[in-house]
Amino acid sequence: MSTARIAILGTVGVTAAYGGFETLAENLVRHRETLKAPPELTVYCAASAFASRPARYRGARLCYLPLRANGAQSMLYDAVSLVDAVLCGHDRLLLLGVSGALALPLVRCFGQARIATNIDGIEWQRAKWGRLARPVLRTSEWAAVRFSDEVIADNAAIARHVATRYGRACHTIP
Repeated sequence: MSTARIAILGTVGVTAAYGGFETLAENLVRHRETLKAPPELTVYCAASAFASRPARYRGARLCYLPLRANGAQSMLYDAVSLVDAVLCGHDRLLLLGVSGALALPLVRCFGQARIATNIDGIEWQRAKWGRLARPVLRTSEWAAVRFSDEVIADNAAIARHVATRYGRACHTIP
């Protein structure tokens, strides 16, 4: 049996210094260290967020992209990460957030990776997004739910939203 090749995408990267998804990624990297037969793990990172860019952190491979993980570049950052992860042979992908989910149909066309997406909120409803961003974020949310093998939320309200709007079960991990 071959070792799983897992990629964590959609974060600024590790070490955690930005927010909750980065803390989750770091905790998963640390947990990987404790396993007797740890899987291969890659964490995608925004190069501009790190002055020092080591190739590995606690045994996990770090892949730096020349794009920002947040703001206007986040969709492209996540999409490039997804495509790269599949082309590099990762068989399990953990997508944190829905920004890059519009790339999931493409990823499904040429990859067999199992995809779990953690929806970070109902972004398209937030007042901070303009009239152009909201429909794109809404479509990204739909793509995340439609093309992921597993959908995860960090609270029951988001899980209910997924169940009500899309008729899809959503794991809640507080």
